Amino acid sequence: MSNARKIIACMLTVIMVLGMCTTVSAAGLKITRQPENAVSAEGNTVIFEVAAEPADNVTCQWQQGVLQKTDGDAEPVYTWTDIPEASGARYEHKVTAADLSGNVYRCKVSMNGEEVYSEIVAVTAAGILPVLMSKDSTSITVQTLRGQEYTIYTGDVLPADTEWKNGEGSVTFTGLTPSTEYRIVSRAAASDSSSAGGPGKALVVTTAEEPEPVADVQPEETDMQTDEPNTQTEEADGPTEEPNTQTEEADGPTEEPNTQTEEADGPTEEPNTPTEEPPVLPDMPKLVGRTDTTLEVEMNEGQEYRIDQKEWQDSGRFEGLSPDTEYAIETRMKGQGEETPVSAPLRARTMKPGAGAPEMPKLVFAGVDTIEVKAADGAEYAICEGRAVPDQQWNWQISPVFSGLKAATEYSVAARIAGAEDQMPGAVSELLIVSTGKYEAEPLGRPELISVSDTRIEVTAVSGQVYAIYEQSTMPEGLNWQSSGVFEKLHPNTEYRIVTKTPETAEYKESIVSEALVVTTQKTPTKAPEAPKLTDRSQTVLEVEKKNGQEYSIDGGKTWQTEGRFEKLKAETDYEIVTRIKETSTAAASAASQPLKVSTLRNPIETGAGQNKIMGISNGQIIKVNKNVTFTAEGGGMKIEDPIDGDVRYVPVKWQGISEGTWKKAPYTATVKAAKSGTYTIKVTFDRQVYKNGKWISEGQDDIKSVQLKATATGRAAVKTGDETQGMLHLILLAAAAGAAGIVGAVMKKQRRT
Repeated sequence: MSNARKIIACMLTVIMVLGMCTTVSAAGLKITRQPENAVSAEGNTVIFEVAAEPADNVTCQWQQGVLQKTDGDAEPVYTWTDIPEASGARYEHKVTAADLSGNVYRCKVSMNGEEVYSEIVAVTAAGILPVLMSKDSTSITVQTLRGQEYTIYTGDVLPADTEWKNGEGSVTFTGLTPSTEYRIVSRAAASDSSSAGGPGKALVVTTAEEPEPVADVQPEETDMQTDEPNTQTEEADGPTEEPNTQTEEADGPTEEPNTQTEEADGPTEEPNTPTEEPPVLPDMPKLVGRTDTTLEVEMNEGQEYRIDQKEWQDSGRFEGLSPDTEYAIETRMKGQGEETPVSAPLRARTMKPGAGAPEMPKLVFAGVDTIEVKAADGAEYAICEGRAVPDQQWNWQISPVFSGLKAATEYSVAARIAGAEDQMPGAVSELLIVSTGKYEAEPLGRPELISVSDTRIEVTAVSGQVYAIYEQSTMPEGLNWQSSGVFEKLHPNTEYRIVTKTPETAEYKESIVSEALVVTTQKTPTKAPEAPKLTDRSQTVLEVEKKNGQEYSIDGGKTWQTEGRFEKLKAETDYEIVTRIKETSTAAASAASQPLKVSTLRNPIETGAGQNKIMGISNGQIIKVNKNVTFTAEGGGMKIEDPIDGDVRYVPVKWQGISEGTWKKAPYTATVKAAKSGTYTIKVTFDRQVYKNGKWISEGQDDIKSVQLKATATGRAAVKTGDETQGMLHLILLAAAAGAAGIVGAVMKKQRRT
């Protein structure tokens, strides 16, 4: 192994060892006990704890995370700050309204420069006491609030595996047991930024008693009941006494019991056969809603309803009732007369009336996206965007904190005394009208310079920002702000300061003014000179006349040079060359002249002899004796326009064959005819010419192109006989065989050489 390879191997070994050491160090510190989410009310104290291994030389620092504006990001983004004096494994925290609106906590555990973070925990408010809407023997319906979920259970302990439900406006728990005490609780549902809250106070509800079954009304069964005993005793010598127990008023047993077993001459007696179906009673009405003055049951198609034995009606809703009063509601099928069976009565009580309106909510805090009002005992709160309408639909909540609101938006906040199991919510208070604040605009950097002249400065203009300019070292009041970054009509050779800011918008406050960009305008320029004059050009070079005190540019003024010669250009490309007076100690550079528009030369066209051709006739063409045949010669490169040095072309100069002649100029056309039958070859000579010093010069190199013609008396090919065809075929086969033999011989000869 070479020394270099040994060094590389040693370095790789060291790197691997260091990497393993780092991994062991990082893996040595870990959190063995994570903090847990807490459920509490504002003002209470919750405790977060962590434990780590190893336990020695470990420091803890608790941090608070504030949810930032995420613009729809999938994962929430928090700004973390250390909590003063919260540097132990146990942290006691007093719950604030902000905690219940999204603030989170974590612990940073450190040891020997290594850091690990605990899981993120949050404080959630306990659930809201549910409001009963209706109940019967097997179901309970409660009112739902947005963001809350509900569950039901029996006993004093909430099961760990209970199923939580939510719904729009209400949720119904079915399949319950009659006359059983149930507990219903709610909690805040989990969201993208927080886990589910803790259960609140339980609403205790006892299901109604199971309705007594209504006995079916059966027809008299005396005949039918005596029928069966007789059919079972026909085999005895005589009827038993039992079948006649229902007919003892007669002197002896009747013959009717035997009518179904005897083959009488006529039909059996009808009284022994049931003729009417027992009446079917409709189900007892099911309560679906109630207030202090209304009761409403579920409506079924084809049924009608009444309350307290009053008039029947199609609707299952009864209004204008007395608060806290029990009523009996029945149902039956419509249109079947007074004998229609009536259901068992549903006994339901209207709720107690709600309390009066509380005081108008008092504002505690109004932020960019949060509004908090002062909490009152037994009250609940609601908010809507803008001014509430008379029939405003509110979403009520126990918490007096509203988060996730729009910035710089007006809201209406209402309060009322919360309802209970059998009591309506209170009247709505007078509305508190409050607006959220605006976001603080981010500070801006100073403007970026684009260009400066003696009377003009331009900076990069950013959408949504405005710009101003001033001469003094101190920014004056009353600046003229503009969205454009261009400032004109300035004084030459003067120092200016340019600042920017973002104006106030619907959601953001006006930003503070940025740091100033200091720019000094240029000196006054002299008059622009005339456009440059071309002195030379080629495929890669353009040169203009050079004048003292001037400089030249070929890239639109981006770069300047004192020489008028530009090299390493692209052939056959358009360029613009400008000039200006150079800057001096007393004057700025002049403006650029009018451009000289010029193109580099193209590369020479080196025409090949393969482009020479004879047109009008084709090789092997059959012509008629004594008939004129016209052809045209065309040389390659003859169509070159604006020739340059090095261009090559071919010019037809003469022809020979059936006849001969020369050309001095275009058109290069000739007419020939054959005097007798035979094969003729027409040859055309092309002169190769090169363009030099403004003219075409012959180099004495000719190219000859030829065409073979066959003249016949008819102008058509002679017809060959079959024997001739066979003979020709024989010759072709012999030639092919000879060619194959030659190839084999050549291969064998090559092998012998090898």
